[in-house]
Amino acid sequence: MAFLDNSGDIILDAVLTDVGRRRMAQGNFRITKFALGDDEIDYGVYNPNHPSGSAYADLEILQAPILEAFTQQNASINYGLVSYSRNDLLYLPDIKLNRKMINSVVYTGAQNVIYIADTSKFSGTENTYTLLTSTTAARSDVASVLKTGSPGDRFVLVETGLDNNEISPTAGNQGTYLLNVGLQDRQFVVGYDNRFIETVYGPSGTGVMFSAPSNQASTATVNASFAGPNASQGARNIINYSETPVNGAVSRLYAPSTGTDTTNRFSEFTGPRGSLTALGFGMRQDLTTDHYSRYGSTSQDIFGLADGITFDYIDTTVYVKGVTTNVTLQIPLRVIRVSS
Repeated sequence: MAFLDNSGDIILDAVLTDVGRRRMAQGNFRITKFALGDDEIDYGVYNPNHPSGSAYADLEILQAPILEAFTQQNASINYGLVSYSRNDLLYLPDIKLNRKMINSVVYTGAQNVIYIADTSKFSGTENTYTLLTSTTAARSDVASVLKTGSPGDRFVLVETGLDNNEISPTAGNQGTYLLNVGLQDRQFVVGYDNRFIETVYGPSGTGVMFSAPSNQASTATVNASFAGPNASQGARNIINYSETPVNGAVSRLYAPSTGTDTTNRFSEFTGPRGSLTALGFGMRQDLTTDHYSRYGSTSQDIFGLADGITFDYIDTTVYVKGVTTNVTLQIPLRVIRVSS
């Protein structure tokens, strides 16, 4: 892997994959489609207040080094640019992890990763999850770790919407800017590392509802019922990853017709909300100390518990993608268990 020197000129660096070279040798190579990606671009360096003027706002982006073209399919484009057939789209939705609903307040710690307890190994009658959620053995802040298997009343909540302060999150605006132009996701695809995660749990057909209490109280819950483990297949672009579809639902979290809108207590979006889904994860039950030492760390005091209990952990990433909108979210997940 190498970078191409980019002084701001347009660069086309094309290579043929193994399949392309084989078809060229056979005499039947023909380009019928192409895809564009921006994996190596950091849009955070866009500077609308550049001292040389607005024409230079994207200079840092244009002059950033770019990767050489890859021949491997699983390394070529992980985040492709999306084309929409409609020409009347004013806004495109974003996707975020919701941490405001009671069910979705999961422990992330200083490393900003979601913790999930591997319950396959722990001496005595307790397991890692029950240890951390017990009031006698753990601090209250780590009592919100996820448990492996069907998530029950605590899960990972993902929602889509418009992060726009200029558009009120009313039902009418949701219809105008999202539903009526086909920008709602009734299904999501979840990609996960099958070396550590065995299955993904998602909502049953109509098993997730997202609405604010009538009095707009400071806390609210999401009503979710989960289907059994979802069928999966190998991911096309990432080695050791599988993909599984999960159901989504249209958000019913709207600003009130009169009075002050405080629905941002429950949503990560200031504008109209789109869709949401709730997720749980079933960890592999054959994870051994060798897995933790090879792919993670062992005997770490990651919680600072008073009795000095240490943990083994493995960090992995889960990808959630809207089937209709193609919005994609990366969720950092930390699998933990009490050390031997």
